[in-house]
Amino acid sequence: MSKAIIRLGPRHKKSLYAGFALLWLSGALWLAFHYFLRMDGEFGPEAHPLEAWWLRLHGLMAMLALALAGSLAPNHIRLAWNRRRNHRSGLPMLALTIWLAATGYALYYFSSDDNAAWLPPLHWIAGLALPLLLGLHIRRGRRRALPRVNQPQHPQQRHVAAPSYNPPARIKASS
Repeated sequence: MSKAIIRLGPRHKKSLYAGFALLWLSGALWLAFHYFLRMDGEFGPEAHPLEAWWLRLHGLMAMLALALAGSLAPNHIRLAWNRRRNHRSGLPMLALTIWLAATGYALYYFSSDDNAAWLPPLHWIAGLALPLLLGLHIRRGRRRALPRVNQPQHPQQRHVAAPSYNPPARIKASS
């Protein structure tokens, strides 16, 4: 029996990349609209009308990202942990994901004037750093990965990944 592969499948990888990219983009756009694209109103600066929509999309993508992050636990995280592979970037990646989930939860349920000065930056500074740490984790993982054995190089050859079976020659019974 061959070893299970730590690498993500193509659809899983695309789902993760798309989910986390939309999460990051919606958060970055909310920051831009909240801090830099305010509109002049009758009584001074007002929130841009799209600001609330970016925040709503960010909340939706956060739920999806948590599900996607959870999908890594059974194979990717568990196998890498057991084989002691890529811990130097994997553990900080896992810690950052937990941190972002915890601070996002705190922002939603415990936001107040008392913590408005320090709680939001704890979330968005870590969130802005996510692509850097993810890129480092991916690069280190690819560099340290074991060579693919019996893996086709061309995507259309995936159905022939296993080596062909050649049964042993029949041995004639002696009389």
